[in-house]
Amino acid sequence: IGFFEPPAANAADDYQDGPRGLKYLVTNEGYGAKPVRGQKIKTSYTLYLNDWPESGGKKIDSSKGLLGDKPFEFNVGVSMVVKGWDLALLDMKEGESRRLIIPSDLGYGDQGAGGSIGGIPGSATLYFQVTLTELGKFPTNNAEQTEWLEKNPL
Repeated sequence: IGFFEPPAANAADDYQDGPRGLKYLVTNEGYGAKPVRGQKIKTSYTLYLNDWPESGGKKIDSSKGLLGDKPFEFNVGVSMVVKGWDLALLDMKEGESRRLIIPSDLGYGDQGAGGSIGGIPGSATLYFQVTLTELGKFPTNNAEQTEWLEKNPL
């Protein structure tokens, strides 16, 4: 008698196509609203380089450390993070978790990144496990901010 072996939970076929080459897999459905551009949010994340950890990917950065999770807080959709993160997080619900595969043109591009993030070579694909943990206060933009948002679409 043969045994049925289910496909790997994170096989490439399981990923959905997001905007501009971004790929994602919802690993936990959210329960709340989606953020809007400019809204402050908190995220829990781990970044891998080259692939997922079960396939040999190297952990580069994480909000999780020895003392627990320290969520990363920023205003979404206003270029404070790599474009792939902005695009993905604007489509997520509060409480939702995803695996993201971000192509280099939505990540750090040809130049890569160093510094506190660690060495990310140019043209690197980024692999993020991310949870949108909390939505902050709804933004109230002044005229200058509204104009900037209109002139700088994602």
